[in-house]
Amino acid sequence: MSSGKLRELRGRIRSVISIQQTTRAMRMIAAVKLRKAQDRLQKLRPYRQYGQELLHILLSQLEEPHPYQIAPDVPTTLYVVLSSSRGLCGAFNSGLVRWLVSQLPDPKGVELLVLGKKAYEALRRSPYRMEYQDLFGAKEIQPESVRDIAQILLARFASGSVREVVVVYNRFGGIGRSIPTLEKILPLPIPDKQDMRLWILEPSLEDLLESYIPLYVEISLLSAVQESVTAEHAARMVAMQAATDNADELLRTLRLQYNKARQASITKELLEIVAGAEALKG
Repeated sequence: MSSGKLRELRGRIRSVISIQQTTRAMRMIAAVKLRKAQDRLQKLRPYRQYGQELLHILLSQLEEPHPYQIAPDVPTTLYVVLSSSRGLCGAFNSGLVRWLVSQLPDPKGVELLVLGKKAYEALRRSPYRMEYQDLFGAKEIQPESVRDIAQILLARFASGSVREVVVVYNRFGGIGRSIPTLEKILPLPIPDKQDMRLWILEPSLEDLLESYIPLYVEISLLSAVQESVTAEHAARMVAMQAATDNADELLRTLRLQYNKARQASITKELLEIVAGAEALKG
């Protein structure tokens, strides 16, 4: 084995060690971010649940459906797609996009509002009409940004330009488990049965709904965003752990090859020395 081959193997081993150090560090960072995201999600899920219960109570007091419960007579559905804007998280984004495309109807009845760079890159050549905002590009997602998008969704529905508003995202189902989810947030649901309890409402029911419906849509969108962020950190942690394990396997293979090559080189040198000594004796 030539010395050049040995140098090449040493260089590859150093490169793999460097990559492994990076993936191990990224896994630790993702684990820390995942713990924080899980904590926020655990606090947000009951908030969302109580918000739904309050909406049901208010809507059940109506004698006629609220305008936000009535779908406009148009064929278009607006899909709000939540993906990450950073990679190195396995099939987190590609799996969601493939699942979404399988769920979408005819392109004529679809509009996409994509809020993550990776989904935009995957869908920009698709036949669907699409808008793009990079909600997930910042280091931290600001509540004001989510509120602004919720206002846009309400305005689009109130103007009658879309029949439904549907949020598509990866729901956090545990470590290494991202569940593609499609959730309709507008029009608002019509309660199955009226709440017959006697409620004293102050201010009036109409004023309460006027104030609460925008907050409810914001809560729904924020909940989906937090689910997606938590699932993203979990997917990245798993992907970086897999990359670290793969680097271990590659290092073992390269070191074995290097040791075999070094032994062959030493054996060759010894044989040359012995042959030279024998030639001198002759």
